[in-house]
Parts: sequence; C-alpha cells; structure tokens
Amino acid sequence: MDFIISLGGFYLKRKLIVKVMTTAALLSACAYPVHGASISLNDINQSYAKDAILELVEQGVIAGKGNGKFDPTGKIERQDFAIILAKALKLDVYSSPDKPTFKDVPEDHYAYAFVEAAVKAGLIKGVGNESLGLGQNLTRQDMAVFLIRALSVADIGKVEIGDMDSNLKFSDAASIADYAKYYVAAAVELGIMKGINDEIFNPTGQADRQSVVLAASRLLKVKEQIETPSEPPVQTPGPDEQTPPPPEKPTQNPTPPTGGSGGGSTAPSNPNPGGNPSTPDTTAPTVWLLSADALVVGENVAVTSSETGIVYFVPYSLNASTKAQLESFVTDKLANKTIVAAAQTETQIATSNLSPGDYKVYAVDAAGNVSAPSGKITLSAPQMKQPTLHFFDGRSLAIAYDETLNPLYVPSVNEISIYTKDGELRLPQEIKRIEITGQYILVTLAEPQPMARPVEVVYAPLSASTVVRSANGKPSPAFGPTAVQYLPDNVRSLLEELIASAETLRDNSTPGNTSDTYPPFAFEQLDQAILNAYSVADSPNSTIERLASAYNQLYQQIEAFKKSRLKPLKISPAEENASFVLNSNRLSVNGMSARITDSSLEEDRYDIRNIGNLIEVTRDDAFTELEIHYDPVAYGFQIQSEGETIGHIEIETSDPSLIQLTGGDQGIQVAPVPNVDQDRPVSLIFKVFEKDAEAGKIELPIRFDSEPPTVTGVTYDSAQGIFLFQSAEPVYSYPQTIPLRVQVDYSANGDFGQNSIDIFPLVDGEDFESGITQDKRAVMIQITPKGLSKLAGELPGGKFRIMINGMSDFAMNWQPEIHFIDAPKTQ
Repeated sequence: MDFIISLGGFYLKRKLIVKVMTTAALLSACAYPVHGASISLNDINQSYAKDAILELVEQGVIAGKGNGKFDPTGKIERQDFAIILAKALKLDVYSSPDKPTFKDVPEDHYAYAFVEAAVKAGLIKGVGNESLGLGQNLTRQDMAVFLIRALSVADIGKVEIGDMDSNLKFSDAASIADYAKYYVAAAVELGIMKGINDEIFNPTGQADRQSVVLAASRLLKVKEQIETPSEPPVQTPGPDEQTPPPPEKPTQNPTPPTGGSGGGSTAPSNPNPGGNPSTPDTTAPTVWLLSADALVVGENVAVTSSETGIVYFVPYSLNASTKAQLESFVTDKLANKTIVAAAQTETQIATSNLSPGDYKVYAVDAAGNVSAPSGKITLSAPQMKQPTLHFFDGRSLAIAYDETLNPLYVPSVNEISIYTKDGELRLPQEIKRIEITGQYILVTLAEPQPMARPVEVVYAPLSASTVVRSANGKPSPAFGPTAVQYLPDNVRSLLEELIASAETLRDNSTPGNTSDTYPPFAFEQLDQAILNAYSVADSPNSTIERLASAYNQLYQQIEAFKKSRLKPLKISPAEENASFVLNSNRLSVNGMSARITDSSLEEDRYDIRNIGNLIEVTRDDAFTELEIHYDPVAYGFQIQSEGETIGHIEIETSDPSLIQLTGGDQGIQVAPVPNVDQDRPVSLIFKVFEKDAEAGKIELPIRFDSEPPTVTGVTYDSAQGIFLFQSAEPVYSYPQTIPLRVQVDYSANGDFGQNSIDIFPLVDGEDFESGITQDKRAVMIQITPKGLSKLAGELPGGKFRIMINGMSDFAMNWQPEIHFIDAPKTQ
C-alpha cells in the first residue's frame, strides 16, 4: 500500500522522487569537503560522522563545547535541535511573535528566536499544554518528524513515498508512534536516517550529537539535489522524426564517487575499450567505503568498486598484492569476500563470522588486479541493548537488561555514579553495595532517595576487561547521564503507613532534656508534619506529585526527630595532654593553694582554675547548650541546660595521701600534703553523673613544678630602646603576691661596683616601662623618649644593668635576674 506525507500544497513529481532516491542511495558515501586546521576538535576522530561534524561546524550550524571538544555521543535536547534546523535552513530568526508560543521557552531563553522560527516554518508543534518539552532529550522518531517537515521549507511540497511496509521492516516498527510512522518511513526511504542496524530502528532512543549532525547533513544533500534543475526528459520521436544516433562512447569510464575511504588507482578500468581485445588488463580497480568506518560484528560493510569482480574484507594488519593471498585469508576464516555483480553499485560484505578488530577492503577485478586497500574500518563486538532503570524502593536501584548477566563482572562503585543536581552542582549519592542477579544490576544506596526527585545515573567502565557482560559474553554499552526517579504507584497508601509510623514514634517517645529523651521543639515540629501529611492524604484531589512531596516532608521530619534524641553526657579534657599543675613550695608562702571554681576569668591563674578550662561536658548533638556552675551548698558542680539541672560533677583524687581536696564557698581547694613525694604519680578524677548514674570520667594527671623559669636569650634594639628577655616557658605576673619589678641602671664606663660614681639610674614608669609580651614568652623593657633624652649625653657606648624580680611561671616559681648588656658604641 502506497502512502503520502503531506508537507505543502503539491506532490513531488515521480521523476524528482527518482532523483532524490538516487542521491539518497549514495548519502552514506557523501564526499565532504576537506576542512582546514581552523577547526580543531580532538574528540571526533573515532566518530562515524567526523566529516559531517566538521562541515556543519564550519558552516556555523552547530558548535563544539569548548576546549577542543565536540562531545559526539552527548545528547541533543529538543530546543537545541530547533537551533540546528533553523541555522541549517537559514530560517528567519528576527521576526518573533507578540508572545512566546511555548510557556517553557520565554523571550529571554537562548533558544527563543530559533524555536519561534522553527514553529513559524511548521517544523515544531510542541508536546502539548503549550510546552515545547524544554530540556527533554530528542528521540529518534521525533528527529525523523522534524527532518521530513524541514523538506517543506525547501518548497518540496508533498513527498510521495513508496510502500511503507518496505521501509518499516524493523522488528520494533510497532513501537514507532502513530504520529511518527510516516515520517520515519520517509526519512528511511530518502536515506536521511537509518536503523541502528538492519533490524532495529529504536524510535524512542535518544539521538546523540553525531547522529543529529549526520542526519542534518544528509537532509541538506537531499535538499540541494532537489533544488538542482533536472535535465529535460528525452522526447520519443514522432512518426516523421528520425531518431538521432547515440553519442560516441567515451574512452574512459565516468569519474567514480569521491571523498570515500577507498584507495587504488583513479585510472579507467578499461583503458582501451575500442582497441585490440587481446591487450591485457593491468589496471587495478578502485574501491570506496559507503558505510561508516565503525561497525558492530553482524552489520554488513557497504562498498562500491569501479569494476566487477570480488571485494575482500581483511584484517587491517594483513597486506595483500595478489588474489591468492586474499583467498588464503578467507580460507583461514580471517576474512570475508563478496562478488561485485555490477560496477559502481553498492555491494554488501557480511561480518557475522569475524572477530572484533580493525579491517580494510580490497577489490579484485576479473583480470586479477588488486586495488589499494580502503581506509581502516573498526569492527566492534555486538553489545547488549541499553538497559532500563527503575527503583524497587527508595534505596534500591535496578539496572535492567534484556539478557541474563554474567555474575563475575560486577561493576565497581568507581564505574557507576549516581548523583542529584542543584543547579550546576552535582551531589554524589553514596553507593553501599552493587550486585548482579539475573538480568539486573542492583545498586543499594546508603541513603533513601526522596520520591519524585530525579537522580542521574552514569555507567562508565574503567577498562574493557571490567565491562558488564551478558552470559554469552556481549558487553554492556556505557550510558548516562540517565535520569530516573523513585515514584511508586501506591504513594497514597505509603503516605498513610508513614503517618501511622510517625504517630507511633511520637507516642512512644519522652520529652525532656536528659539522655534518651527528646527536646520539646522536636515534638512540635513532628506534630505539625503529621497534620500536614493528613491534610494531603485525606484529600481526593491530591496529585501523585503532591502526595510524594508530603511523604518526603514527613519522612525528613521523622528522621530529624530521631536525630534529636538526647545522647548521654560525655566528659573530655579541655585540651589535649592537659595536666593540673601544683607547686609544693606554695604551702610555705601565704598558705596558697589552687582552687577549682566556675570563675569567668579570661585566663586561669595558679590560685584560681576555671573548671571549664580543665574539662568539657558535651552531648553528641547540636541541640543542647550546657553550663557548669559551682554549688557552694553541696560543694560540687552542677550541669545545667536552659536553667535546669540535668547532672553534676564530682572531683576525687587518685591518692588522698598525696593530694587534699577541700570544699569551700567559692570552689574546691586542691593542695599537696606537706613534704609530698613529687615522684609518685597522682591524678584528679572528674566524674559526670546524669539521672544519678555515672555517665563518664576522666583523669587529669597532676604535675609538680617547683623550678623557676630560665632566661634563654636577651636582645636589645637600640633604635627603639627595647630589651627582650626570652623565657623557656610562659611568663606570668601575680601582682598581689609576686609583682613584676624591674630596675634599670646605666654606666658609661660599665662599672657598677659599690664605689662607682658613674651609675645613672632610670626611673620606672618615667624613663622606662616594663611588662610581659602578649605571647607570654618574654619580659619586655622599653626606654621611653624621656629616658632616651636623659641618656643622650651618655650614649653611645657603656653598659646597662637590668635587675628583674617576679618573672614567674604559672606555678608561681621565680628567681631574681640580673643582666649586664652592652650599649652599642654607634647609634
């Protein structure tokens, strides 16, 4: 049954049909122009559409993706295909309608002008609901629709197609949508598109960038052939007319097709057709490759030869100069051959019994002359079909093939990646486990996926040896990013079950601020989420998307409620390798001891230690702020949260015979016993109690320190009048007991003896100032401008004598320091 595709207002003439089909028969061997070095794309060398890509990139129809990349296997979205067609057909992109045709392509969208031009030309009609289908990947059947509609732009009118059944003999023809059947048949008959092999068209498969460019290039070739004026038909002579004699035969064959992958001589196959028939034929034929240079085992290789004879499909590594060599390759089952019945017509060579690898084609004529080989043809192993993806539940993703898989080839977590997108940001989803069972790769995620949130899945094997395989050895194709979402059919019932689970959790939980209870705010938030979920579940008008959103929100709140459960109190040292410093000599000086309290001093002193600088009490959550306060009645420390006591701290000593603890109004006094043995180890033990049970404890070792700090270096900056006395340990000053006092004297002759009359004393606070540096590593003395003025008549030269008292360490150890410092002899 013949059928017609209506594209304009008239039918394509039968003669033009023949002309178009003549062009279509050679489209796969089209000669593309040689392109200059101005186009630099480094990822298309293996693409079957390399020449078409270079051609359309040079014409500005399509662009690369930057950094020398074209991404030939990347997907094309519907709006981007509209741009390609608009540019290829030179549509008017400057006349836009009053308002956008599609709601999802506003005026400020990058594709707006091109989409509107394609709409105006009748190429695109959208997907319904005033939507173009922005962001949707272009399917192969929709590409056929757009391409055949595009012929109307060339004023082709109605295209008359032959027998539809002969053009839709694909095994999946029934899967082609009704609206697309005619267009697919036309695209196939005109040679603009082909199946992915002889049996499958894959109508809903996603078109990639290289296939779109190749089809667009073929469309332009058909358009160009149609628009070229045809030769006038030969008129049949009338009764009184004499038929003119036929033209004289040319001495050379017509020029063969150009630009293919063939090799060999371009000379005529019969250089002397009218001469002596005994002259031997020594001219080799020429062979051209018509099919792509990358095929799958089982697909035929299409070639054409300038002469009748035989064509051989031979491994690329084998070379031949005689027919006998080629026949030996066939005998050894390394190569295939096919008879060429007619010169310069398409001949198919089978590949079903050959191994994957690189091959080339030779042609041999009847005289046994062997052509130069064609270019390289890569034959790949047949792959399994692209898998389908779906979620069994929120954590379990199934990658389903139509063949049983080999369980020995389980992909690693480095070969399958799953992520969500937040704008341009990719958020990887952690994979817990990957396994193979039957026809499935089962991927278990560490965290469940929210309903109706798309995730993208990419399978990129690291090497050929790790590719997923079927039971009979066929490899899986790489794929992705492929979008999939978890959206079961029974969302309403799942939401109702989740509401019941949330209520059970709430009713079995206890509010409070101690361990294993839940903060009051967590109950408030969970109650509100339950009410919101009820309102959605009870409404008969709730869409599946709204039900899914309510499910996600309640699930998230349940998880947040569980995480708010208060953990037991924990205790740890405030600093790593912390210790409690005591000085046994302090017993004989004012009876001073160390006191642990809840002081708010910025830094500890020997006599006052803030318990918060010794230990930390925390919970493993972000909800609780804890404070420690001293209780003078109980002589202990209380742990409080929001003003309520939730626990307490007890302090003990590991050896009461060495360390005495005494409770007082302002804290716990810690003092060594008289004549304490400082070599015996002893610790302070801090215990945390919650609900009258011990929750944890730590020990702080006591370190005895009775050695004063030593000065490790003295420097004098004469330009600024600054002396620095550097210490081996941090320096402290205790004004009430051991104040820092400094005396500075100067002698021009350096004599500070009792009878010296050349001693010039400086006045503290007037001629110089002293103090401890901010990092506590030195005592600094700076001579004031007034002091420098007093010394102006004496300097340069001479000596300073500096006496320091009260340069103490943390444990209140100190000793007098006297230093003599030379004053520079030059200023």
